[in-house]
Amino acid sequence: VDFTSTKTLNFTNVRKNKTGTGNPKIYDISNLDVSYSYISTKTHNPLIENNEVTRHRGGMGYNFAPQPVNVEPFKNLKFFKKRKKHWFDLVKDINLNLAPAQLTFRADIQRQFGAVRPRSIGSDKYKIPETYDKYLVFQRDYILRWNFTRSINFDFTASNNSRVDEPNGRLDTKEKKDTVWRRLINGGRNTLYSHTGNISYTLPTAKFPLLDWTSVNLKYQATYRWIGASRLAIELG
Repeated sequence: VDFTSTKTLNFTNVRKNKTGTGNPKIYDISNLDVSYSYISTKTHNPLIENNEVTRHRGGMGYNFAPQPVNVEPFKNLKFFKKRKKHWFDLVKDINLNLAPAQLTFRADIQRQFGAVRPRSIGSDKYKIPETYDKYLVFQRDYILRWNFTRSINFDFTASNNSRVDEPNGRLDTKEKKDTVWRRLINGGRNTLYSHTGNISYTLPTAKFPLLDWTSVNLKYQATYRWIGASRLAIELG
């Protein structure tokens, strides 16, 4: 007999749709979404006594993209309304946006547990030990975009990958399960982190009569990347 059994369960992007016409709030439940998937496969045949693989994957996302809140303190002053020259536009168009353009966070947890035991051929007295293939990884992603003014834009993205080290073998005792939960709550052992920050500034050349045909944009970018050492080389610095 060659037998395979597969069980699956999947929920993708489960969320509450926003109702009404009001502006989005940072605390709206509709900013959240959750996903979960479960796959379990079990196999046995004349050579394999038991081969099982179970995969769990869960994720939670948060996204907030409000309308801009622009403050223009000099826009409606009578002094500037009477003057049509571009020179006064430098002051009249001063603005400040009090709300970010985007706030995004996502957390994904993926766990796989695999156990295989070859069949003992020719003798029922000796049971071959199981071999395990398992991992538990935790990934977090962050995005922040903020247009401080119409000319100054900032965005920041970051990604952090970690691994939750599990005790050997099956999680068949309370002590092993408590260890995994404690390490997961602490974020796991970081293995890879990177971020990128950008800030750009559009010079107000359109406000100068002699330069209103030009467009000048300045941009600064910074990146950072960190990779954790192998567990076989933690004493090497």
